[in-house]
Amino acid sequence: MLTPSSVLSEAQFIRRVLIVVGILALAAALYVLSDILLLIFGAVLVAVVLHAIAAPVRRLTGWGERTSLAVAGFGTATLIGLVVYLFGAEIADQLYALIEKLPEAVSSLSRAEPFLSVSDIVKGSSVGNLIMNAVSWGSTIFGAFATFIVVLIAGIYIAIEPKIYRDGLLKLFPKSAQERVSATLSDAFDALRMWLGAQLVAMILVGVLIAIGLAIIGAPSALALGLIAGVLEFVPIVGPVIAAIPALLLASADGWNLVWWTLGVFVVVQQIESNIIMPLLSGKAVDLPPAVGLFAVVALGILFGPLGLLLGYPLAIVIDVAVRRLYVHETLGEEVTIAGEKVDDEA
Repeated sequence: MLTPSSVLSEAQFIRRVLIVVGILALAAALYVLSDILLLIFGAVLVAVVLHAIAAPVRRLTGWGERTSLAVAGFGTATLIGLVVYLFGAEIADQLYALIEKLPEAVSSLSRAEPFLSVSDIVKGSSVGNLIMNAVSWGSTIFGAFATFIVVLIAGIYIAIEPKIYRDGLLKLFPKSAQERVSATLSDAFDALRMWLGAQLVAMILVGVLIAIGLAIIGAPSALALGLIAGVLEFVPIVGPVIAAIPALLLASADGWNLVWWTLGVFVVVQQIESNIIMPLLSGKAVDLPPAVGLFAVVALGILFGPLGLLLGYPLAIVIDVAVRRLYVHETLGEEVTIAGEKVDDEA
Protein backbone atom coordinates (compact mmCIF):
# COMPACT_ATOMS: atom_id res chain seq x y z
CA MET A 1 0.00 0.00 0.00
CA LEU A 2 1.31 3.38 -0.99
CA THR A 3 1.67 5.88 1.83
CA PRO A 4 1.81 9.67 1.35
CA SER A 5 5.51 9.64 2.25
CA SER A 6 6.32 6.93 -0.32
CA VAL A 7 4.37 8.78 -3.01
CA LEU A 8 6.28 11.94 -2.15
CA SER A 9 9.64 10.15 -2.27
CA GLU A 10 8.78 8.64 -5.67
CA ALA A 11 7.75 12.07 -6.97
CA GLN A 12 11.03 13.55 -5.71
CA PHE A 13 12.96 10.71 -7.36
CA ILE A 14 11.17 11.23 -10.68
CA ARG A 15 11.74 14.99 -10.42
CA ARG A 16 15.48 14.48 -9.85
CA VAL A 17 15.69 12.05 -12.76
CA LEU A 18 13.95 14.55 -15.03
CA ILE A 19 16.32 17.31 -13.89
CA VAL A 20 19.36 15.12 -14.67
CA VAL A 21 17.90 14.15 -18.06
CA GLY A 22 17.18 17.82 -18.79
CA ILE A 23 20.75 18.83 -17.89
CA LEU A 24 22.21 16.06 -20.07
CA ALA A 25 19.91 17.03 -22.95
CA LEU A 26 20.94 20.67 -22.59
CA ALA A 27 24.63 19.71 -22.56
CA ALA A 28 24.15 17.55 -25.67
CA ALA A 29 22.29 20.37 -27.44
CA LEU A 30 25.03 22.86 -26.55
CA TYR A 31 27.68 20.49 -27.90
CA VAL A 32 25.75 19.95 -31.15
CA LEU A 33 25.32 23.72 -31.51
CA SER A 34 28.89 24.47 -30.40
CA ASP A 35 29.89 25.92 -33.78
CA ILE A 36 26.97 28.36 -33.69
CA LEU A 37 27.73 29.35 -30.10
CA LEU A 38 31.40 29.92 -30.95
CA LEU A 39 30.40 32.08 -33.92
CA ILE A 40 28.16 34.10 -31.58
CA PHE A 41 31.11 34.55 -29.23
CA GLY A 42 33.24 35.61 -32.21
CA ALA A 43 30.62 38.22 -33.08
CA VAL A 44 30.74 39.48 -29.49
CA LEU A 45 34.53 39.86 -29.83
CA VAL A 46 34.01 41.93 -33.00
CA ALA A 47 31.56 44.15 -31.09
CA VAL A 48 34.08 44.56 -28.25
CA VAL A 49 36.78 45.59 -30.74
CA LEU A 50 34.48 48.13 -32.41
CA HIS A 51 33.54 49.66 -29.06
CA ALA A 52 37.21 49.76 -28.02
CA ILE A 53 38.10 51.65 -31.22
CA ALA A 54 35.09 53.97 -30.89
CA ALA A 55 35.78 54.83 -27.22
CA PRO A 56 38.65 57.31 -27.87
CA VAL A 57 36.67 58.87 -30.74
CA ARG A 58 33.74 59.44 -28.38
CA ARG A 59 35.97 60.89 -25.66
CA LEU A 60 37.78 63.28 -28.02
CA THR A 61 34.76 64.49 -29.99
CA GLY A 62 31.83 64.12 -27.59
CA TRP A 63 29.82 62.44 -30.36
CA GLY A 64 27.16 59.85 -29.64
CA GLU A 65 27.89 56.14 -29.46
CA ARG A 66 26.50 55.27 -32.90
CA THR A 67 28.31 58.15 -34.62
CA SER A 68 31.56 57.19 -32.93
CA LEU A 69 31.06 53.56 -33.98
CA ALA A 70 30.41 54.64 -37.59
CA VAL A 71 33.54 56.82 -37.65
CA ALA A 72 35.65 54.10 -36.03
CA GLY A 73 34.36 51.47 -38.46
CA PHE A 74 34.89 53.69 -41.48
CA GLY A 75 38.39 54.63 -40.33
CA THR A 76 39.35 51.00 -39.73
CA ALA A 77 37.98 49.92 -43.13
CA THR A 78 39.85 52.80 -44.82
CA LEU A 79 43.12 51.81 -43.14
CA ILE A 80 42.71 48.16 -44.14
CA GLY A 81 41.82 49.20 -47.69
CA LEU A 82 44.95 51.36 -47.89
CA VAL A 83 47.16 48.49 -46.74
CA VAL A 84 45.53 46.16 -49.27
CA TYR A 85 46.00 48.76 -52.02
CA LEU A 86 49.69 49.22 -51.22
CA PHE A 87 50.69 45.62 -50.48
CA GLY A 88 47.74 43.45 -51.51
CA ALA A 89 49.01 42.39 -54.93
CA GLU A 90 52.43 41.39 -53.65
CA ILE A 91 51.01 39.54 -50.65
CA ALA A 92 48.50 37.72 -52.88
CA ASP A 93 51.29 36.62 -55.22
CA GLN A 94 53.37 35.37 -52.31
CA LEU A 95 50.43 33.52 -50.77
CA TYR A 96 49.75 31.84 -54.11
CA ALA A 97 53.43 30.87 -54.38
CA LEU A 98 53.35 29.63 -50.78
CA ILE A 99 50.35 27.38 -51.48
CA GLU A 100 52.14 25.98 -54.54
CA LYS A 101 55.49 25.43 -52.84
CA LEU A 102 54.37 23.92 -49.54
CA PRO A 103 53.34 20.45 -50.83
CA GLU A 104 56.57 20.25 -52.80
CA ALA A 105 58.59 21.27 -49.72
CA VAL A 106 56.86 18.64 -47.58
CA SER A 107 57.53 15.91 -50.16
CA SER A 108 61.13 17.02 -50.55
CA LEU A 109 61.71 16.96 -46.79
CA SER A 110 60.12 13.51 -46.46
CA ARG A 111 62.36 12.12 -49.24
CA ALA A 112 65.52 13.68 -47.86
CA GLU A 113 64.82 12.86 -44.20
CA PRO A 114 62.34 9.94 -43.97
CA PHE A 115 62.40 10.07 -40.16
CA LEU A 116 61.07 13.68 -40.35
CA SER A 117 57.91 12.84 -42.30
CA VAL A 118 55.48 15.58 -41.29
CA SER A 119 52.37 13.40 -41.40
CA ASP A 120 54.03 10.67 -39.33
CA ILE A 121 55.22 13.18 -36.74
CA VAL A 122 51.84 14.76 -36.05
CA LYS A 123 49.41 11.91 -36.60
CA GLY A 124 48.32 9.76 -33.73
CA SER A 125 48.10 12.50 -31.11
CA SER A 126 45.27 14.84 -30.20
CA VAL A 127 47.41 17.95 -30.55
CA GLY A 128 48.86 16.74 -33.85
CA ASN A 129 45.43 16.04 -35.27
CA LEU A 130 44.30 19.46 -34.07
CA ILE A 131 47.16 21.16 -35.93
CA MET A 132 46.47 19.21 -39.12
CA ASN A 133 42.75 20.02 -38.89
CA ALA A 134 43.52 23.69 -38.37
CA VAL A 135 45.78 23.74 -41.42
CA SER A 136 43.21 21.97 -43.60
CA TRP A 137 40.41 24.26 -42.35
CA GLY A 138 42.57 27.30 -43.05
CA SER A 139 43.11 26.11 -46.62
CA THR A 140 39.36 26.28 -47.28
CA ILE A 141 39.56 29.96 -48.13
CA PHE A 142 35.96 30.41 -49.24
CA GLY A 143 34.52 28.78 -46.12
CA ALA A 144 36.78 30.81 -43.83
CA PHE A 145 35.90 34.03 -45.65
CA ALA A 146 32.17 33.32 -45.50
CA THR A 147 32.42 32.58 -41.78
CA PHE A 148 34.34 35.82 -41.23
CA ILE A 149 31.68 37.86 -43.07
CA VAL A 150 28.87 36.32 -40.99
CA VAL A 151 30.73 37.00 -37.73
CA LEU A 152 31.61 40.54 -38.83
CA ILE A 153 28.01 41.46 -39.74
CA ALA A 154 26.66 39.93 -36.52
CA GLY A 155 29.33 41.77 -34.53
CA ILE A 156 28.29 45.08 -36.09
CA TYR A 157 24.66 44.44 -35.13
CA ILE A 158 25.67 43.62 -31.54
CA ALA A 159 27.92 46.71 -31.37
CA ILE A 160 25.08 49.00 -32.50
CA GLU A 161 22.55 47.75 -29.90
CA PRO A 162 24.51 45.91 -27.16
CA LYS A 163 21.90 46.65 -24.45
CA ILE A 164 19.23 44.59 -26.23
CA TYR A 165 21.39 41.46 -26.23
CA ARG A 166 22.76 42.05 -22.73
CA ASP A 167 19.27 42.54 -21.25
CA GLY A 168 18.01 39.49 -23.11
CA LEU A 169 20.80 37.37 -21.66
CA LEU A 170 20.18 38.68 -18.13
CA LYS A 171 16.49 37.72 -18.34
CA LEU A 172 17.56 34.07 -18.57
CA PHE A 173 18.71 34.24 -14.93
CA PRO A 174 16.61 34.63 -11.74
CA LYS A 175 16.15 38.22 -10.61
CA SER A 176 18.16 37.53 -7.47
CA ALA A 177 21.20 36.65 -9.60
CA GLN A 178 20.87 39.28 -12.33
CA GLU A 179 22.92 41.94 -10.54
CA ARG A 180 25.86 39.56 -10.04
CA VAL A 181 25.66 38.29 -13.61
CA SER A 182 25.53 41.88 -14.90
CA ALA A 183 28.67 42.77 -12.90
CA THR A 184 30.39 39.64 -14.27
CA LEU A 185 29.50 40.61 -17.84
CA SER A 186 30.93 44.10 -17.26
CA ASP A 187 34.17 42.65 -15.88
CA ALA A 188 34.42 40.20 -18.77
CA PHE A 189 33.87 43.03 -21.27
CA ASP A 190 36.67 45.10 -19.71
CA ALA A 191 39.03 42.12 -19.60
CA LEU A 192 38.33 41.24 -23.24
CA ARG A 193 38.70 44.88 -24.29
CA MET A 194 42.13 45.15 -22.69
CA TRP A 195 43.30 41.80 -24.03
CA LEU A 196 41.95 42.36 -27.56
CA GLY A 197 43.48 45.83 -27.80
CA ALA A 198 46.88 44.52 -26.76
CA GLN A 199 46.55 41.45 -28.95
CA LEU A 200 45.64 43.39 -32.11
CA VAL A 201 48.65 45.68 -31.73
CA ALA A 202 50.85 42.65 -31.01
CA MET A 203 49.53 40.94 -34.15
CA ILE A 204 50.59 43.90 -36.29
CA LEU A 205 54.01 44.23 -34.66
CA VAL A 206 54.73 40.48 -34.78
CA GLY A 207 53.65 40.24 -38.43
CA VAL A 208 55.87 43.17 -39.41
CA LEU A 209 58.87 41.89 -37.41
CA ILE A 210 58.55 38.37 -38.84
CA ALA A 211 58.29 39.70 -42.40
CA ILE A 212 61.34 41.98 -41.92
CA GLY A 213 63.36 39.22 -40.24
CA LEU A 214 62.57 36.64 -42.94
CA ALA A 215 63.35 39.17 -45.69
CA ILE A 216 66.74 39.94 -44.10
CA ILE A 217 67.79 36.26 -44.00
CA GLY A 218 66.53 35.70 -47.56
CA ALA A 219 63.59 33.40 -46.78
CA PRO A 220 61.00 33.01 -49.56
CA SER A 221 57.52 34.59 -49.32
CA ALA A 222 58.50 36.80 -46.37
CA LEU A 223 55.45 39.07 -46.62
CA ALA A 224 52.99 36.17 -46.84
CA LEU A 225 54.62 34.37 -43.92
CA GLY A 226 54.59 37.60 -41.91
CA LEU A 227 50.86 37.96 -42.59
CA ILE A 228 50.24 34.37 -41.47
CA ALA A 229 52.31 34.90 -38.32
CA GLY A 230 50.45 38.12 -37.52
CA VAL A 231 47.02 36.52 -37.94
CA LEU A 232 47.92 33.42 -35.92
CA GLU A 233 49.31 35.63 -33.14
CA PHE A 234 45.64 35.97 -32.16
CA VAL A 235 45.94 32.42 -30.75
CA PRO A 236 48.48 32.80 -27.93
CA ILE A 237 51.08 30.07 -27.37
CA VAL A 238 49.73 27.66 -30.02
CA GLY A 239 49.38 30.17 -32.89
CA PRO A 240 53.09 31.07 -33.16
CA VAL A 241 53.99 27.37 -33.32
CA ILE A 242 51.53 26.77 -36.16
CA ALA A 243 52.76 29.93 -37.95
CA ALA A 244 56.35 28.69 -37.87
CA ILE A 245 55.55 25.38 -39.59
CA PRO A 246 55.07 26.66 -43.20
CA ALA A 247 58.09 28.97 -42.84
CA LEU A 248 60.32 26.09 -41.69
CA LEU A 249 58.99 23.78 -44.40
CA LEU A 250 59.74 26.35 -47.12
CA ALA A 251 63.18 27.02 -45.65
CA SER A 252 63.97 23.29 -45.68
CA ALA A 253 63.88 23.36 -49.49
CA ASP A 254 66.96 25.65 -49.41
CA GLY A 255 68.92 23.68 -46.82
CA TRP A 256 69.20 23.33 -43.07
CA ASN A 257 71.18 26.53 -42.69
CA LEU A 258 68.13 28.59 -43.71
CA VAL A 259 65.92 26.43 -41.45
CA TRP A 260 67.98 27.38 -38.39
CA TRP A 261 67.98 31.06 -39.35
CA THR A 262 64.20 30.97 -39.86
CA LEU A 263 63.70 29.25 -36.52
CA GLY A 264 65.91 31.91 -34.93
CA VAL A 265 63.75 34.71 -36.36
CA PHE A 266 60.58 33.20 -34.90
CA VAL A 267 62.18 32.55 -31.50
CA VAL A 268 63.61 36.08 -31.25
CA VAL A 269 60.34 37.75 -32.29
CA GLN A 270 58.34 35.64 -29.83
CA GLN A 271 60.74 36.56 -27.04
CA ILE A 272 60.26 40.24 -27.92
CA GLU A 273 56.48 39.74 -27.97
CA SER A 274 56.37 37.86 -24.65
CA ASN A 275 58.82 40.01 -22.67
CA ILE A 276 58.43 43.49 -24.18
CA ILE A 277 55.37 44.00 -26.41
CA MET A 278 52.60 42.34 -24.37
CA PRO A 279 53.78 43.55 -20.92
CA LEU A 280 53.95 47.12 -22.23
CA LEU A 281 50.56 46.93 -23.95
CA SER A 282 48.44 45.07 -21.41
CA GLY A 283 50.45 45.07 -18.20
CA LYS A 284 48.69 42.67 -15.84
CA ALA A 285 45.15 43.61 -16.83
CA VAL A 286 44.41 40.00 -17.79
CA ASP A 287 46.05 37.83 -15.15
CA LEU A 288 45.53 34.42 -16.78
CA PRO A 289 48.29 31.94 -15.89
CA PRO A 290 50.14 30.79 -19.05
CA ALA A 291 49.56 27.07 -18.35
CA VAL A 292 45.81 27.69 -17.93
CA GLY A 293 45.72 29.59 -21.23
CA LEU A 294 47.67 26.83 -23.00
CA PHE A 295 45.46 23.99 -21.80
CA ALA A 296 42.32 26.03 -22.48
CA VAL A 297 43.35 26.63 -26.09
CA VAL A 298 44.34 23.00 -26.68
CA ALA A 299 41.31 21.54 -24.87
CA LEU A 300 38.77 23.74 -26.67
CA GLY A 301 40.57 23.11 -29.96
CA ILE A 302 40.32 19.34 -29.47
CA LEU A 303 36.67 19.56 -28.39
CA PHE A 304 35.39 22.03 -30.98
CA GLY A 305 37.98 22.02 -33.77
CA PRO A 306 39.63 25.08 -35.35
CA LEU A 307 36.99 27.50 -34.04
CA GLY A 308 37.67 26.31 -30.51
CA LEU A 309 41.39 26.74 -31.12
CA LEU A 310 40.88 30.26 -32.48
CA LEU A 311 38.58 31.43 -29.68
CA GLY A 312 39.95 29.29 -26.85
CA TYR A 313 42.02 31.97 -25.13
CA PRO A 314 39.37 34.75 -25.00
CA LEU A 315 36.85 32.14 -23.86
CA ALA A 316 39.27 31.17 -21.11
CA ILE A 317 39.42 34.84 -20.05
CA VAL A 318 35.62 35.02 -19.78
CA ILE A 319 35.47 31.74 -17.85
CA ASP A 320 38.27 32.92 -15.55
CA VAL A 321 36.39 36.15 -14.77
CA ALA A 322 33.13 34.26 -14.16
CA VAL A 323 34.74 31.68 -11.86
CA ARG A 324 36.61 34.31 -9.85
CA ARG A 325 33.57 36.54 -9.34
CA LEU A 326 30.64 34.14 -9.12
CA TYR A 327 32.29 31.20 -7.36
CA VAL A 328 35.50 32.23 -5.58
CA HIS A 329 34.32 35.70 -4.53
CA GLU A 330 30.53 35.42 -4.23
CA THR A 331 30.14 31.77 -3.16
CA LEU A 332 33.31 31.08 -1.18
CA GLY A 333 33.69 34.64 0.08
CA GLU A 334 37.40 34.80 -0.80
CA GLU A 335 39.12 38.02 -1.77
CA VAL A 336 40.36 37.61 -5.34
CA THR A 337 41.58 39.89 -8.10
CA ILE A 338 39.16 40.10 -11.03
CA ALA A 339 40.53 41.33 -14.36
CA GLY A 340 37.74 43.75 -15.21
CA GLU A 341 37.65 45.20 -11.72
CA LYS A 342 41.39 45.76 -11.76
CA VAL A 343 41.15 47.63 -15.05
CA ASP A 344 38.49 49.91 -13.61
CA ASP A 345 40.53 50.54 -10.43
CA GLU A 346 43.66 51.47 -12.35
CA ALA A 347 41.70 53.73 -14.70
